[in-house]
Parts: sequence; C-alpha cells; structure tokens
Amino acid sequence: MPRLAAESLAAVRDDARRERLIDMEMRIRPYRFACFAILAVALTAVGAEIGWWWMVPLLAGLGGFAVADSFMRSSEHPALWIATAWGILPLLLLDAVVVTGGAASPVLMWFGLPAVTLGVRFEPRGIALGTTYIVVLMLLGTIGLDPATASSHRQELVAAVALVLSTVILSGALNESDRAHRRRSTLDPLTGLFNRNALEQRLSELDGQPTGDEEGRCYSLLLCDLDNFKRVNDRFGHAAGDAVLRDVANTMRSVLRAGDSIYRVGGEEILVVLPGAAKANAVGVAERLRRTVRESRPGGVEMTISVGVAVSPPGVVDTDELVSQADAALYSAKTGGRDRVMVSAN
Repeated sequence: MPRLAAESLAAVRDDARRERLIDMEMRIRPYRFACFAILAVALTAVGAEIGWWWMVPLLAGLGGFAVADSFMRSSEHPALWIATAWGILPLLLLDAVVVTGGAASPVLMWFGLPAVTLGVRFEPRGIALGTTYIVVLMLLGTIGLDPATASSHRQELVAAVALVLSTVILSGALNESDRAHRRRSTLDPLTGLFNRNALEQRLSELDGQPTGDEEGRCYSLLLCDLDNFKRVNDRFGHAAGDAVLRDVANTMRSVLRAGDSIYRVGGEEILVVLPGAAKANAVGVAERLRRTVRESRPGGVEMTISVGVAVSPPGVVDTDELVSQADAALYSAKTGGRDRVMVSAN
C-alpha cells in the first residue's frame, strides 16, 4: 500500500509553509477586523457625500475572510483561500478611491494597507503577484478612470505607488526576520538531531546548486526508517521506544562523515544529506549505517533500518524531486523485506 502523502518527505516544506501561513493568519485575524472597522467608520463619516456602495465590497471582504478562516485549516491549499479573501480588500479600496475622486482621492494612500500583510502571508512569488495586483488596481482607479485628473495629481499618485512598494519591502524584511528567528529552533528535543525546520532551510540552500556525475559535485539523500518500530512501543512502552530512537540517532551520527547532516523528519524517519557523494559513496555510507544500527542493539532491542538512496543527476539540484526519489526507494526497501538499502532508479 503506498505511503500516505502527508507522511512523504516530499511534503516537508509544503507542510512547514502551510503551518506557518495558518499560524500567521490566526495571529493577525483580530487586527485585520480592527482595520476593517476603522475603514467602515471612516467611510461612514463621509457616506452622505460619497454614497453607500462601499458597503458591498466591505461586507464581501469580511465574508471572504470568514470563509477563509473556516476552510483554511482543513484545506490542502490554504494559501488559495487566504489569497482570495485578501484580494477583496484592494477591490474595496478601489471602490473608495473611485467614488472619492480617483487620483484626487484622499484615500488613495489606503492601498498601503493590504501591502502591509503581503510579506506576512505569502512566499516571494505571492508577494510579487500581490504587489502587481495592488498597483494595477491603483492605476485603473486613477489613470484608467480619469487620465486628466491623474496627470494633474501626478505627485500624489507617484507618492502612493512608492508607499505601496516601500511597505511591501519593509514588511518583507520584517517577515524574513521572523523566519530567521523561527529557524533558530532547529533541534529535535528527543534525539538531538536537526528537525524539520533545519531540514527546510538546508533543502532551500541546496535547491538550484550545480551538480554533475563526478565525485565531489553530487548531492545524495538517505531516507532511513526504523523497521517495525511500532512493535517496540507496543511491547516495551514508549519510554523504551524513545531510548531506541536516541541510541539510533547517536549511532548514526558516529558513522557519518564530517560535513554530512542528519535530520529527524518525523516519527522514526531520519534523513541524511551527503554533500559531494556520488552513488557508490552514498550506498557505502547507507550500508555502514544499516550494519552499525543492526549490530548496536539500540536500547537493548534488536533493531534494523531500511534506507532509500537518491543521487542528484547532472544539472542543478531539484530537492523536491530528490526527496521524492528517496521516499520511493525507501518504500521499495520496506516492501522488499526491510533491513536493506535500495537506490532510486531515476
């Protein structure tokens, strides 16, 4: 039976991004509603002059975020829900700008509001798309609405666009600081191995690196899984299982070369990154790990591991593909009888 997608190592970075996005969305939710309330009060104060059409996109924005909040936790793609809800706010601001004078509108600067949260919510590509979306709406509500008025208020328009771009840059810098802070927590408390946060950072560093066939220019991944580990927990208890995991981690660390890195990616799965290792070298390291763990009797228990090996092809490193290959190779090792090393066919 194929392994569940959620358990696949190929999903590590997607899981981390998803968790971070949901976490940040929940944190900013009360402040988001406060901003909507401020906008509603401001527009209500001049409602007799500009009319009440603005209530439609305002309510749509509130409803959009309410729907996104309800479905983002259970969705495989929460970013789509959040992006759709976020996209309604600039439409509300476009409506407010149009009804209050286009390029001469005093609320033109409000387009900076959705720009503030771009860096918090989205990855660089999403930030770029969101920024473009905001600027296009600004230009539609000013130059597109009334080119003559836009020309006479060129300074205000340029200042508003500059404000949006500057806000995106500064919020992106603050967001990167937050990510750097989160990355400091990189150790698994049970085994002392690097954790998923550290792995995400390492894989990001490897992405796009040049690679070739010769030794020293390859990157290899070893995905290791303790065989029948559940039986240890069921028979001896979770304390014994924890002891086995700690001993296996220490044993594997002792076998690895200087410069290799090792990560606990969940449960009894451990990933090893071998920089500069071609196929023969990677298989050699994998076999040493397998033999050493079997001979060490971690926690006083007979234990074996299965290992899936993936080696980067010539070109540039694609870590998503590499971890997918390692996962497939591990699956072959498990279904082939366990306590063995299998190499990806790709």
